[in-house]
Amino acid sequence: RMLSPLPLRVGCSLLAWLALYAWFCHRYKHRNYEWSCRLVTLTHGILATCLSAYIGFIDGPWPLSHPGSANTTLQVHVLCLSLGYFLFDLCWCVYFQTEGALMLAHH
Repeated sequence: RMLSPLPLRVGCSLLAWLALYAWFCHRYKHRNYEWSCRLVTLTHGILATCLSAYIGFIDGPWPLSHPGSANTTLQVHVLCLSLGYFLFDLCWCVYFQTEGALMLAHH
């Protein structure tokens, strides 16, 4: 099965996070932009935690007994989803200049 290249999947993830952010901004017009960004952050945190728990405890392989094994397709999808989010968050912080150098280095 042919999978799309990783940069394309990360780019699609970035666009999805941007679209969610735009929707939150539209939905919560009375709030500031940081409110919408934090909702995106919360959404990513919940989604990434649930997917990682599913991968680790149900889908497998068990990470403690198979360290270093090849990544599954689902693991790669979750990685791309998170990389897109991290790019979104970094760009948001740079654009709005809300963070200092230490926090930007964290991103």
